[in-house]
Amino acid sequence: MGYLVSIHLTTQQPDAAVLRSLLPSSIGFAIYRHNDLNLFGIDTFKASKPPSYPFATATPATDLPLELGPHLHSLSDMYEVARVSGSANGIKRSYINLAELLSDGLGQPVLSIFSDDDGSDFACLAKAGRVSSVLAACDNNLVSLTNGETTVAPIDGEPALHSNAVRLFEHFTGAEAQTIGLGSWDPPADFGFTRVGT
Repeated sequence: MGYLVSIHLTTQQPDAAVLRSLLPSSIGFAIYRHNDLNLFGIDTFKASKPPSYPFATATPATDLPLELGPHLHSLSDMYEVARVSGSANGIKRSYINLAELLSDGLGQPVLSIFSDDDGSDFACLAKAGRVSSVLAACDNNLVSLTNGETTVAPIDGEPALHSNAVRLFEHFTGAEAQTIGLGSWDPPADFGFTRVGT
């Protein structure tokens, strides 16, 4: 895995006590506020090993469910197809379930991103506790879920860095993704995030 951006974004400040009650004890977290946007970033990490730099480690999946809910049956079917071909790792089921958990528990939309420079480019948006949009790179295919329907299309050429994350971020916020460094080689932590809670 190369240069990684792993972040869960909200537009209202999450309550730290609520977050602690939602997350398994094995997952630690920190809350960041963006200085220029109405945006908050939740950094998640192994509780026993807090990172020295935010938004750069994968959310531990050990204590998160991997089975997707019945409302995501078309994505589950596509995951099984991708698993047979060896490309299912592009669909981050733990991030989907975590986004739904956070959205439901925090009472607001949550955008979860897992994107690096080594083939992973995943983003999902959950509203009212249900994922409504997913974009995932699975080898040379783009897997998309919109309103319960999953489609697969070939990726033409070499996609830009974080291209799926960029698309959903701009849809979610209405701001340019470059504002937090998506699409660049500079990490989001360098783009105006201030820690406001643990």
